[in-house]
Formats: sequence, C-alpha cells, structure tokens
Amino acid sequence: MGAEPLAITAGDMPDTIDASATDDLIAFSQHLDRTATAWLDGLGAGARRDGRRVFYLVVGTEDYALGIAALVRSLRARSTLPILVLAAGGWKPQLREERLAVIHVPEIVKRDLEAWGAPRFRRTLTKLWAFSFVSADRLVFLDGDCLVRQPIDDLLDGDGFAAAPDLLSNQPGPVFNSGVFALSPDVSTRRALFQFLPGARSFDGGDQGILNTFIGAPAHWLPACDNLLRTYEHAMPGAAGTARIVHYTAKKPWHPDTETEGDRALIALDDAWTEHLDRDELMALVGEWRRRTAAAEIATNAALARLEAEIIGQRNQVRRLCRNGLALGGLVALLQLALFGVWLLAA
Repeated sequence: MGAEPLAITAGDMPDTIDASATDDLIAFSQHLDRTATAWLDGLGAGARRDGRRVFYLVVGTEDYALGIAALVRSLRARSTLPILVLAAGGWKPQLREERLAVIHVPEIVKRDLEAWGAPRFRRTLTKLWAFSFVSADRLVFLDGDCLVRQPIDDLLDGDGFAAAPDLLSNQPGPVFNSGVFALSPDVSTRRALFQFLPGARSFDGGDQGILNTFIGAPAHWLPACDNLLRTYEHAMPGAAGTARIVHYTAKKPWHPDTETEGDRALIALDDAWTEHLDRDELMALVGEWRRRTAAAEIATNAALARLEAEIIGQRNQVRRLCRNGLALGGLVALLQLALFGVWLLAA
C-alpha cells in the first residue's frame, strides 16, 4: 500500500484567497515553497534528477479524489521521483505512496469569473500555486483527471515553460492545454503572475485562458502524446494507445453519465483508467453508480407517472367534451325536429 504521506496543514489557513489579494497570495506561496523545500531536502538524492531538485505536482479537491488516486498510482508505477499533492476545499486524501506529501491549501477564487465560463473551470485557479515553488529547479504539473501510461521523467529536464497544444481550442491562435505543463519556477514569474491575476481576463473562464494570456507561447511545445485529450481519439483513432499521458476531458471516467453520443465510443479508455483503482475504490465507485442509477430510475418513473396522469386527465377531458358535444348535438337535433313540427302544423 506504500508509506503514510507527509500531511501538512498550515495554521489558521483560510478556505479561500481572493485572486485580487496579491500580497496574501505571495505570502502563502512563500509558505508553500518553504514547506515543500524542507520536505524535498529530507528526501535527499531521492528528490533529484541529474543533480536538480524536481517533483511532480497535483492539485485536487474531494470530487477529484478517485481521479487523483488513479493518477498517483499510474505515475508511481513509472517514476520514483517525489509527488506533491495540494489538497483544497477541506479534502483529506487517503493516498499511500513512497515519497508523496500532501499540503493543504486554500482555493484561489476570482469573483469576476464566477458568473460565466464552464462551471467546472471556476475553481481551477488553485493550480496557480504551482508557480510558488521557486526553490525547486523544475516541476511537472498534472491535472487530477490525467493518467500516465508511459515514463515521463524526461519532462523534468530542460528549463522554462513547456506545454502541449490544445487541438480543440476555438481561439484564433495556438493555445496550450494547461492540464499538463512543465515549469522552472522563479521569483520574478511568481510575483508577475500574482500581480497580473486581479485584472486578468480568461477566454474560457478558467486557468487556461489566464495562463495562455500571461505566458503566451511556451518556451517549448510538447507533443500531443504528452497531453492527449480523451476526445482526440475521435479524430485520431488509436492515438491514445501510444500516448504518454491521457487527459480525461470533458467526461470523467468516474462519472457514469455520458455528455455526448461519442462518449460511448471511448469506453476502452475509461476501462484503462479503472484498472488503477483498488478494490475498495472500485466497490465504492460501483456503489455510487448504482445509487445514481437508482435515483435516475426513480426520477424517470416519477416523471412517467406524472406524464401518464396528465395523459389520463387529458383523455378524460376529451371524453367529457365528446359527451357534452353529443348531448348538445342531440339537443340541437330535438330543437330542429320541434321547429320542423311547428312549421308543419303552421302549414
């Protein structure tokens, strides 16, 4: 099962920090850097690659717990380097891996993004804590809905910012997907980002729009296989088979419901993700799906019952109208006969 993770909770840590509070963001990022540095120093040579201090970074909340569990296992199966998990929203990860630490962090919220953009993007700014770790030589950030399928330690080589293109972006120019990126943090970039954040605009309502605007073109473009979005498989059949990282956008493999008809064609990719769950997680997932299915069936049956009642009510109303119409027609006929009789007598 692996070792107990190092779990660190900052004293008097707020639940959230507003993106407009630049000084608070910088102060907490400095705390993060000091905390992570102490942990990495304690790992000695285990936290170094070619003499440089490096690690993998994951940020998540409770609703991504299963995704992060699968991600961490898939990564640990292919790398011995340190993994740092930033847990937000009160989430307490139950992860058991060697050279893994959990640091609890506040969510970064930007109020002017709350009213628009996809709902799932509104809390993603928390990943901007990645720019805090200026004492590290390099880190690789991975979204919690990623799965590592081949060794990727070479992403920790090089310098600057590296990311793969988002081939599904509807922006006029090239855009990188912010679900996977390699970063060489430094003090000036950290300060510039947190100072940029209050007035920043985002074309997608989340971190990707902000980071693309702030960084511009990456120093190095990663190939699509290093961040292969699940939905690429429709346009590039078989590409996921050679991908180093599969990124499960937009449908998550721990959600039973599908978002599009095409999701059914990608079930094999979801199965590959499921293989990284342990028995308890798999049973919990099955139980949750059963509850969702039962709730959906109850809601459907209730809707059908209401519809049936409406149909019966409408049918009864039609019958009453027909009966009333027939009665009225009979009355009209009797009146016509009476008038005809009166006409005959008068004639």
